[in-house]
Amino acid sequence: MFDLNQERDLLVIQMKSHKHPSYCSFIEEEPDGKPWYFDIKHYLKGKEYPKGASKNDKRMLRTFVTKFLLSGDVLYKRNHNMMLLICVNAKEAELF
Repeated sequence: MFDLNQERDLLVIQMKSHKHPSYCSFIEEEPDGKPWYFDIKHYLKGKEYPKGASKNDKRMLRTFVTKFLLSGDVLYKRNHNMMLLICVNAKEAELF
């Protein structure tokens, strides 16, 4: 933290919004019909682990979810440069 003079030192944060995705990875339809990010989103909502998850799976999930952000019902993944990428399922990926 640092002191700011509101009349002189106020920082401006510039934000950009893109209509089209920057890139899409190949996404396959899951056999159970749930999106690839289902367990991540479920954990972020209620801190509940998938059924039958081992101790190692639980630890890996806790580590992995730190790269994701849940805003309402939309899941985002933080990129290496802190850009937020929307997580989509196979059907949504086909639309792009």
